[in-house]
Amino acid sequence: MMKRIALLLTLVLGFGGFVKAQETTGPKAEKVKKEILKVEEEKLKAFQSTGTGNNICPDWVKANDAEAIVHINADGTEDTKAGLVKDLEKRNRILHSLRYGPQNIRVYGDGENGTTAVTTYATYDDIEVYGKRTNSEHYSLDVWVKRDGKWWFVAHSVHERPTPEALKRQADKIKEN
Repeated sequence: MMKRIALLLTLVLGFGGFVKAQETTGPKAEKVKKEILKVEEEKLKAFQSTGTGNNICPDWVKANDAEAIVHINADGTEDTKAGLVKDLEKRNRILHSLRYGPQNIRVYGDGENGTTAVTTYATYDDIEVYGKRTNSEHYSLDVWVKRDGKWWFVAHSVHERPTPEALKRQADKIKEN
């Protein structure tokens, strides 16, 4: 778990040449948040389509994932873009249902090329991977980078939902501050 968090932090901080140190707010940030919500909605619809037997999902991945995407699954395994596309095309991964909880979007940069957005949200899914079907709840983190007017999906990480004890510790820390 710590390795995954460190990897994601390294990735996000690695965009230092593109990103200002502070979160962007105001009209530009609100415009970017709307764009990200739209692309996240398109992603959700594409992944929801895997249970219907159509091929929207691998096509979406081909068109929107960066070639060197960092894609970490809930079990700690990592996917490449090519591997994910292959699994989706062969129907080795089928989402029978998928929904998102509320999304939190943070924007870094000036709203033009080089903008970075980080999205966090809960996912609730009924997924079949290589014939094994499970229902689960996770937290996800997505990193998007805008280059030449297009949003690219550069990192995705899924984490198990924290235990009630961990959530209490987090709430206690917030109260202390």
